[in-house]
Amino acid sequence: MRKKIYNVLARRLTVLIIPQTQMKPWRWQCSTAFFLFWLGLWSAMTIGAGIVAGRHVDYWITKADNQVMLTKMTRLAQEMDRARLVLDQARGTDRQLRGLLTMANARDPIEAATGVGGPTLADRLSLGRLLNGGAADIRQADWHREIERIRRDAERRLASFQEIGWYVGNQKSLRNATPSLWPATGTLTSLFGYRFSPMRRGEGRSDSGDNGEFHAGIDIADAADTLVHATADGTVRFSGWSHGYGNMVVIDHGYGLSTLYGHTSKTLVKAGERVMRGQILGYMGTTGRSTGAHLHYEVWRQGRPVNPMTYLKVRSGPDLLGYAPRGAKARS
Repeated sequence: MRKKIYNVLARRLTVLIIPQTQMKPWRWQCSTAFFLFWLGLWSAMTIGAGIVAGRHVDYWITKADNQVMLTKMTRLAQEMDRARLVLDQARGTDRQLRGLLTMANARDPIEAATGVGGPTLADRLSLGRLLNGGAADIRQADWHREIERIRRDAERRLASFQEIGWYVGNQKSLRNATPSLWPATGTLTSLFGYRFSPMRRGEGRSDSGDNGEFHAGIDIADAADTLVHATADGTVRFSGWSHGYGNMVVIDHGYGLSTLYGHTSKTLVKAGERVMRGQILGYMGTTGRSTGAHLHYEVWRQGRPVNPMTYLKVRSGPDLLGYAPRGAKARS
């Protein structure tokens, strides 16, 4: 068996190369063993070169991918820094708005909730400095922590601005519901508080203590059919006749405030109707317990009459309303 193998390996092989030109043919002889040796060596070198080349290609591809990833991470770090800067500016704006609006909690709600105004210097990542150390120094937990911190800060800032929006809307609603508009033109003939009864005086009674009464509103006298206006937004709760007040309108403004308009000659609104500040409610008259054409106006807060003058702006002029007196100075 060995002899047969030896004979096969010792057999001579001839390689003949015949060129297409006038050059002489090239002839090369070698044993089968020598040919197989060089064939194996060439195959091993080819495979080895392929493996080495493949590893180098993988290395350069990986290196290129790392460069691309590092560039993306650098850009992401810059975007995160910009986001943090915007949030810092939003926090300053938030604080200024709360100060201007004199909100009860003018302090930063994030500071109130966490005790500090956002992350501390120790907690906050300097991503640009971190990236200078190379991709190997970047920890995934740091990225998640910074992104989560920005997300929480953004959510709290959004909640704070929503609170400011609610506060502004509520203040606007309260302002519109506050009866600060004068209900009619004319002369202020009677104020809020205790006074001598004009009706009893008309009956010829003396100005003794039994003629005193508490006046729950103010009286504004002017010519008959002078327009009567709603002093604030609200809903009409009553519109009709009431003993003593004559034709009257009661408006509920919300926030525990309501107003009453008495002695009108005619009302133009109905119960349940929504009215706006300045809307015409009726005409000044002398219905009910009255000595002449005027408007009896009351303001109620939390179910009790209060001085309407605390809500009305007193103007300068010949009378408290700033209008020249017209008509009889009627009272009720």
